[in-house]
Amino acid sequence: MAADWPLRGSVEPSYVRWDGWQFGLLAGYSNMTIPSITTNGAVFGGFLGYNVQWDELVVGFDLAYKYPSVLDSSTALSRFKLVDYATLRGRAGYAFGPLLPYAVLGIAVGRFNYADLDLVSGTFIGKDNAFNAGFVAGLGVDWAVTPSIFLRAEWEYIAFATINGINASTNTGLVGAGVRF
Repeated sequence: MAADWPLRGSVEPSYVRWDGWQFGLLAGYSNMTIPSITTNGAVFGGFLGYNVQWDELVVGFDLAYKYPSVLDSSTALSRFKLVDYATLRGRAGYAFGPLLPYAVLGIAVGRFNYADLDLVSGTFIGKDNAFNAGFVAGLGVDWAVTPSIFLRAEWEYIAFATINGINASTNTGLVGAGVRF
């Protein structure tokens, strides 16, 4: 019976390989906060990334594009809308079997439309397609359902720089599916 026991060092690693290129699609729900106003809406997007793995430690980066269906706010005096945004993030995680919990930090670039009511002319004056940068932080977990397909759940926070005197931030919960190759 003792001959059936594996010898020390002869057992294959029990972790999933997370290294290499990955691509996936995302869907979620976001909350955008600007001073004293909050707006909510669905978000859709995709990501492309690359990971390097040392035993269970996984580090990498990803580039994502996200399109919110409705993240805008209007009052009698102003209008403000997040049209879409992209993120470039560094990722670090630790694999536990088929699970990879991770943290992200990075930068974001958002495209905004905004306008303020000109009280003299009675018309809105502003800018469409104004680009603005911000920083990104988040937490997530990937789950390998096969050696090359994974599911993702993630929370992402973005704080954009002031644009037209407004500080905007988003909190987004995302789920997705991806492939590694």
